[in-house]
Amino acid sequence: MNASFTGILVTIILLGLLIVIHEGGHFLAAKSLRIPVRQFAIGFGPKVFGVRWGETEVRLNWIPLGGYCAFVDDEEEGQQADVDPSRLLRSRPVIQRMWVVSAGVIFNFVSAWLILWFSMMALGVPTGHQLLYAQKVLPGTPAAAAGLKSGDEVIAVQNQTFKDFAGFKDLMDKYKGKPIVVTLDRAGKSVAMPITSKADGTLGFMPMIREQKQPAGNPVQAAGAAAVRQGTITSQLWHALSGFVTQPRTMIKETGGPISIVAFGDQIFQVDPFKLIDFAVLLSIELAIINILPLPALDGGHLAMLIIESFRGKPLPRRVEEGILMAGFVLIMGLGALLILKDLLTVPGMYHH
Repeated sequence: MNASFTGILVTIILLGLLIVIHEGGHFLAAKSLRIPVRQFAIGFGPKVFGVRWGETEVRLNWIPLGGYCAFVDDEEEGQQADVDPSRLLRSRPVIQRMWVVSAGVIFNFVSAWLILWFSMMALGVPTGHQLLYAQKVLPGTPAAAAGLKSGDEVIAVQNQTFKDFAGFKDLMDKYKGKPIVVTLDRAGKSVAMPITSKADGTLGFMPMIREQKQPAGNPVQAAGAAAVRQGTITSQLWHALSGFVTQPRTMIKETGGPISIVAFGDQIFQVDPFKLIDFAVLLSIELAIINILPLPALDGGHLAMLIIESFRGKPLPRRVEEGILMAGFVLIMGLGALLILKDLLTVPGMYHH
């Protein structure tokens, strides 16, 4: 599969929108409390371009590793003379600062739910079953010899149906290298196709998986189904991310940076553009989970320091807080740079696997 300009562009726009939603949460939360925001930025490092919007500079930066809202509090004290001290973020009660810090994560979770809700209203509610189609039949394989065609839906193997792709693979593993009958749906007609699977249990076609859906019924039903689906995805992602603690080497090896995310989105787009809806939901929830982790420079790190402040009755010394945040920022930027380097070395292989 080769890279496509449209798929790459759509994925980049999608990523940008999710970052805008996250930083927009911080921005709107600050504005709701009349807290001045100096910069609203997508990316880090040098500026590509920027425009002035009231007291805020909206800018696009060169390094594509997220974004940020810069508050007047982040400036040297001499540069804060034009702002009423009572408007500063640090002058606000802890609960207000918690709202500003956590708003990005909240907006990502809410936007994921809204995407799921609208998609279920428009496209239907998933039933829990997956539909398996032949996206491409590979030449010189049992599938090609038997006459399998692109677009055929695989219904059963040896008259045994399956609920999802994992169930299909389990059936194929059971009949490795053996003659079987695969039941297909070809343009609405049932076709029983004799075929002998390969020794590894494959037939020789690239699968395309779609979720079976049913009409939503009403907005309330779709809203509930969206909430359940979001809870399931969040639980799965949280479990996967816990692998950084239990299996750090494996997770680091399998984790990609922004380039691999765009490449993966492009591949999804080429197979089924509608699947980018699920991809957007996944990325939005993942962005929320990562940012809520109690690590310096992330939203969760800021939130942790505010919780400490609420127990101490006073904030941490400014130098200590700035040192912690700077160390976290350097660590995150370093990790981001390593992931980009890893992407540059591995992403070309994704398109020629």
